[in-house]
Amino acid sequence: MRFSSRPTVLVGAALIAALSFAAVAYFTTRPSPAVASRGEDDSVSAHLGGAAGIRAFLEQKAVPAILADPELSPFFAHLTETPGDIEDCLSRLLDHDLGGPSAKNGTVTATGHVCRSSMSEVHHDMGISDHVFTHFIEVVGREALAAGVSKADVDAIAKRLETYRGSIVRE
Repeated sequence: MRFSSRPTVLVGAALIAALSFAAVAYFTTRPSPAVASRGEDDSVSAHLGGAAGIRAFLEQKAVPAILADPELSPFFAHLTETPGDIEDCLSRLLDHDLGGPSAKNGTVTATGHVCRSSMSEVHHDMGISDHVFTHFIEVVGREALAAGVSKADVDAIAKRLETYRGSIVRE
């Protein structure tokens, strides 16, 4: 099923945002961040508030910034997953990648959608260029820094996101 409403566009932006380190921005400004349970109490995920904090950041901060960018927003016009499914899956993936306890893939959302970790599969027909991927990281990084995320956390997230470049970029 295809969605073309504004919520669908927001979910798409959340997809890209999840791959970005912007999630850090919202969570480092929270008064009492959650602690990751994989024995990494000082993980970047813990600084961000875990999966719940990352999801809140995606919904409230990262997506609006991405959708406001004329170069990034067109990539979110034709999504097939619901916004909630994308936000659930991406927040869990980021939580996992940043040291939190979430499973990397296989989680089933409330609607029955099965999360997958293959960035190639998720982005295979989006036509994302190297320039757009870099621009996405820059936009999200600016938002994270403006929200008070430490430069060290922003750098750590950007480094992790760079590992997905080869699976996402299609020039």
